[in-house]
Amino acid sequence: MEVLHIIEREGDRVVAQLPEDVDLYTTPSVVTAVDALIDSGCRHLVLDATHTLHMDSTGVSALVGWYQRLDGAGGSLGVTGLHDGLLRMFTILGLDTVMSLKPGPATTA
Repeated sequence: MEVLHIIEREGDRVVAQLPEDVDLYTTPSVVTAVDALIDSGCRHLVLDATHTLHMDSTGVSALVGWYQRLDGAGGSLGVTGLHDGLLRMFTILGLDTVMSLKPGPATTA
């Protein structure tokens, strides 16, 4: 089962769709997939959370780790397609100060 669906890949920019749940059970597989993208040259990653209904602390920790890796390599991390609950949680945690957070579907342009 694919845990991370690649929507678009152009140069060092990748748009990928997160699964419905990013939690203790799914995060290890998602981390493996995203780390492989970064290891293969992705420097600008947009994660589409349109279908993500739940993200626990393991998912949030993974996001922070990816942000740190990408930022250290001169890249960026964005999350789009956030529903109100996830957007509110990310904003409360201050993630809006280090990564682009947007409601609605990912843009491929």
